[in-house]
Amino acid sequence: MRSVSRVVCFLAAWLVVTAVPAWCLDVRMAGDGRIFGNFFLHHNYTGWNADGTQTEDPVNFYQRFRLRTDFVTHENLSFRLGFRVDDENWGHGTFTADAPEVSIEVYLAYLQFKWPDTDIQITAGYQPVSMPATEAFYDSLIMANDDGDQSTSALVLTAPIFGDAASLSAGFTRFIDTNGAFDTDTTQVADEFDAFFLTAPITLDALNFTPWGMAGILGKGADLGDMDTGLRSAGSYLPPDSREYNQTAYWWAGTTLEVKAFDPVKISMDFAYGSSANALQSSRRRGWFADAAIEYTGLSFMTPGIYGWAASGENASLSDGSERIPVVMPKWGPATSFLFDCDQALSDAAMETDPTGTMGFALALKDISVIEDLTSRLTFAMVFGTNSAAGIRRALAVTGGNGGYMTMGQTLAVGEQLVGVNFDHYYDLYENLTLTLETGYAQGIGFQSNIWGHRFAAAASPAWKCGLGMTYTF
Repeated sequence: MRSVSRVVCFLAAWLVVTAVPAWCLDVRMAGDGRIFGNFFLHHNYTGWNADGTQTEDPVNFYQRFRLRTDFVTHENLSFRLGFRVDDENWGHGTFTADAPEVSIEVYLAYLQFKWPDTDIQITAGYQPVSMPATEAFYDSLIMANDDGDQSTSALVLTAPIFGDAASLSAGFTRFIDTNGAFDTDTTQVADEFDAFFLTAPITLDALNFTPWGMAGILGKGADLGDMDTGLRSAGSYLPPDSREYNQTAYWWAGTTLEVKAFDPVKISMDFAYGSSANALQSSRRRGWFADAAIEYTGLSFMTPGIYGWAASGENASLSDGSERIPVVMPKWGPATSFLFDCDQALSDAAMETDPTGTMGFALALKDISVIEDLTSRLTFAMVFGTNSAAGIRRALAVTGGNGGYMTMGQTLAVGEQLVGVNFDHYYDLYENLTLTLETGYAQGIGFQSNIWGHRFAAAASPAWKCGLGMTYTF
């Protein structure tokens, strides 16, 4: 009954908010609803969850709903508020029959305006922020906004420098403040993870490039949650407690490059380096990542492309820290390969390979359009591990085994490979209603039992995926 009353109160308040200011505000709404089913056999190459304690249902039905509302006073002043019910199973949580749980959440809430009499734009609040990345690889490996789905509390200032040719964006974000405004007792402990960033996109006739940088401070009392495995080294899990991160500095620098001089051949590249400066060598993490793509855009019925990448990997020792680039909120993938969690239309639809510590290539035929209203994509990808087998084995020993800090099939050692093929289709039933069919096959090669254990290596099997759903946008 409480859940029902909360929903009624929420809807009543929403109606008041959207109805009252009609005479002084321009209220604009947009959103989407997705309903889909997934058949996924041998997810994680085993059919189990990451640590092998549960078995995944091969067939699941999902639904999500998102509503974004812009309250626009005039062209230079607005506020965006977004609510969602996010990718929940039918029969579970919100979509449970008769006695649902309420899981409505705010995923966008930010103010955006221009400083009076200038072109300086200020955006403040819970907003999607991304480090620069080329479109060929969807979004940033370091910090992505995932097409507006991933947000962080931030203040961002953007200003043109030379008209449309160059601009500058500077910002501050607080990723985490574990205990809020007050610590748990009278002894103050740094429990925040803060970062400052700067980007400088430059657009020329022959090419575009965006140099960027970000620096952060991580307090030892900050609960990293899902960010933990992307920022820490395996050596930081070793005792004693002094190995905890205490006001640890992180920094990243990189650039994107898109070459337009050879049109209709499009060349895209990204490079990034990141490092932490923990006082203990074993707790440091530093590494690099690079990718490049060549796409041919001169055909009206498809866009063929070749994509490649390489990244530094772990060595055999824990005492000198991690050799993989640290990441915060990654979303990266070549040509929507379902080996990686990137821009798939349907959720729970990827093998979730960790790009750090790998190298590989992909071949793709994108935007295939030979039938009216039907668009397809075919992608083939191979991934090779660049991590030391001994390094992974030692990391698993100090972090609790497979499924925590590292997972078989997601983290790859030298000698382990992945092959993935996906064939995806999008048919416009109406202008705002799309029928989606996503299919995929993935095979792990050479999973080593002396790393992951005989139980996991022996259970490894090819993965098959088929997802069918509808997306309504408005």
